[in-house]
Amino acid sequence: MEDMKDMKAPGLEALEKTVEISEFKWYIFDILNEGMEQDGIEKSKFSLNQEEPDAVSFIIRDGALIVCGKGGEASIHHHNFYHAVCDFFNRIYENEEKAEAAVTRFLVRTLDLPGLMKIPSRSMLKDQICRCRKEINALEEKIKNEPGKTDEAMLSLKRIYVKGLKEKIEKYYGESL
Repeated sequence: MEDMKDMKAPGLEALEKTVEISEFKWYIFDILNEGMEQDGIEKSKFSLNQEEPDAVSFIIRDGALIVCGKGGEASIHHHNFYHAVCDFFNRIYENEEKAEAAVTRFLVRTLDLPGLMKIPSRSMLKDQICRCRKEINALEEKIKNEPGKTDEAMLSLKRIYVKGLKEKIEKYYGESL
């Protein structure tokens, strides 16, 4: 009887039971990015994982999918994955036919998730590189003001970590950052 309840769990709850959501979201972001690139949507028009005031944002956190509108449009917390994706594309395209085509392409692409998840997510790697670069900059600034062996060792480790992340992006995606 418990299994029946799990099968009825809506959208995100069901996904949380099958995969670590913090990892899963990066693959979804990869698919969204891919679709936006195919349609020639400028990166400034949308944001993934963080709210941007002048962009339509798609955020996955705290057991919900959040779609935030640009220019003061209301944010909506979705618990159904399909509804969140539809809301996101409707806000991006502002054209029902184009939004429907994008949703269909997105859903078809999600069929490839098991294969996609065998390699590191491009979005996740880029996010980790960005965060690590910020930490490196903060450590470099701290070391300028007050040198310390612990901070210098941490800086060295962070640089090695960024180098490894860059190598992964180049290996799997042919990109150099």
